[in-house]
Amino acid sequence: MKAVFDHSYSVITFATNKLSYVKFALNCAQSVLLHNDINIYIVSNLNFQIPAPIQKNVKIIKATDEHAALGIGIKLYIDQYAPTEKTLFIDSDCLCYGSLQPLFDAFNGKDVSVVGAIVDAAEWCGPDNAAVIDKEFGIKQLPRFNGGVYFISKTETAKNIFDFARGLVPQYDSMGFGRLKNNSINEEGLLAIAMVKYNQSPITDNGRYMTDLFTDFYPRGLNVLNGIIKLTNPQAGRPRHRPWYPAQYSPIVLHFGGNNLKSVIYTSQTLLLKLYSLNIPKNIATIFVNVFIHIPYKGIKWLTG
Repeated sequence: MKAVFDHSYSVITFATNKLSYVKFALNCAQSVLLHNDINIYIVSNLNFQIPAPIQKNVKIIKATDEHAALGIGIKLYIDQYAPTEKTLFIDSDCLCYGSLQPLFDAFNGKDVSVVGAIVDAAEWCGPDNAAVIDKEFGIKQLPRFNGGVYFISKTETAKNIFDFARGLVPQYDSMGFGRLKNNSINEEGLLAIAMVKYNQSPITDNGRYMTDLFTDFYPRGLNVLNGIIKLTNPQAGRPRHRPWYPAQYSPIVLHFGGNNLKSVIYTSQTLLLKLYSLNIPKNIATIFVNVFIHIPYKGIKWLTG
């Protein structure tokens, strides 16, 4: 059964400058709507049509040219596009595997929040960055998080947090934050500082809410249509072990990230979505994807060792 949300709740995502981002955003929206009846807003500066099966729930918000030119930096303006009292930002390169209700429940009462943990600043952004942040702001600890999900309430405090983060942009390079390959800034560090400044805490990153593929590049139990997701955390001492996750965990939102959008995993999940949108039953779509993607991939892996 789908989780049903009233009009005070929404999901927002960005898809600017490239039609490939629109494709990702529509995949994300479709996956959300498999499990949730909620309004979704795609912020874009591009012209495209919302597919008929999801038009009831998905709307387009026009991105300003100034914001679109920032690339990923547009995420520093989430608050200005967030349309409802409680908005969940989900990156377009994510897919949803279940009800978003536990996420909204966990974020209840917060102005701006993320899925993460408070750690020593040096642990997250390195000792040089941490020294500058301590000197400039007297902050020794920051939330460590993945910016694939943000929660924003329509409050004055939320506005102040984003205003503060945007005000740090001129100091971005001098604070030692690295730029992305297209020279755009990464919003995470600036928003982390701003959240601490305004006493905002993350919700616990225990693998339940949102994660990436760091611990498990090829999860065996994954089916977006059926809401099946099971990731494995390597044993302690292994290179990709995360001590804050259990041995197996099942997040609601999976953040693929740019490096995985051409992977067999993302391809299989989006093909499931495509087949389902063509009114192919879930079980038939699952068999098709297993036969034509997963089994050949496993065979190649076995042959190549």
